[in-house]
Amino acid sequence: MNEILTFEKIKNNFEIQVYLEFADRAFALTGYEDHGKGHALYVANVSGQILKCLEYSQREQELVKIAAFVHDIGNIVSKHEHDQSSAKIFLNIVGNNDKCSDEFFTIASAVGCHEDKSTDPVSSIAAALVLGDKTDVRQERIRTKNFYYLDKHLRVVVACQKVNVVVDKEKMNIELRMKIDTSICSVMDYFEIFMSRINYCKRASNVLNCSFELYINGDKFL
Repeated sequence: MNEILTFEKIKNNFEIQVYLEFADRAFALTGYEDHGKGHALYVANVSGQILKCLEYSQREQELVKIAAFVHDIGNIVSKHEHDQSSAKIFLNIVGNNDKCSDEFFTIASAVGCHEDKSTDPVSSIAAALVLGDKTDVRQERIRTKNFYYLDKHLRVVVACQKVNVVVDKEKMNIELRMKIDTSICSVMDYFEIFMSRINYCKRASNVLNCSFELYINGDKFL
């Protein structure tokens, strides 16, 4: 009988926790933003809420939260192609010939394509994961207060004072609402750094049969 995979089991899996912690410690040494348990839990919450608001099943909500929690464990190997490494590590940890099921592969395929901005996400699970991950530009992820010494990418994240993903099931619309401190970076700086993310969010929303809108400081840009 196939084992029922749950978010709680994955969240409390010692091996997964070690991978997240170790990889994030390496990122911290270079000043890179949080990619550890805090980010994983945030993405799991947002991804799950997106599917909940769109009235996907509880099981699909559970699967996307699992995918979200493990989506960055491949950073233990390298940031380069970490999406594919994450999928392989996930399968090695939880899968074997006795208990593999479609759900395992659904999660692995979602994790394995969450960085491929050149194509559409392969499923609703993958699409919600992309939206949860690519909209996490909270300044809380930055590790230093001396943000004037940060590179342009991290300065944009510091400038994001508030981030909120809003789902309107009636209009089938997903909104990213942001408050940016323009004394730290301009709106154009945000687009220069993160336009590929925004386009990927649009593609992910389309997979969920939704439109995607972006609001910055109350103004609609998409």
